[in-house]
Amino acid sequence: MIIINIILPLLTIAILIYIVINLLRKVEALEDDVDDSTKLVESMNESITKALSRMREVDRLGSFEADDETSFVFTEIQTALDKLNNEINPNGEETKEEK
Repeated sequence: MIIINIILPLLTIAILIYIVINLLRKVEALEDDVDDSTKLVESMNESITKALSRMREVDRLGSFEADDETSFVFTEIQTALDKLNNEINPNGEETKEEK
């Protein structure tokens, strides 16, 4: 009886320690994935911001928007970039380059 009173709690503690360590590993792996995803989103945001500013710089006089042949493509590209920018910055927060 004394052996059961000693072994059972020790076995339970060992199982609980294993469970905690296993869960800790999983949480750390998920945190790494979140960090990677955050870096990817920040990189995409930077690329989109650069593309938007470059398009605005190229069309600073509005000549591409006014031309019938290129205005459709230019408008579609600008719309797609604006949509991507709105998905990344849903609150409409301005980035450093846009200020």
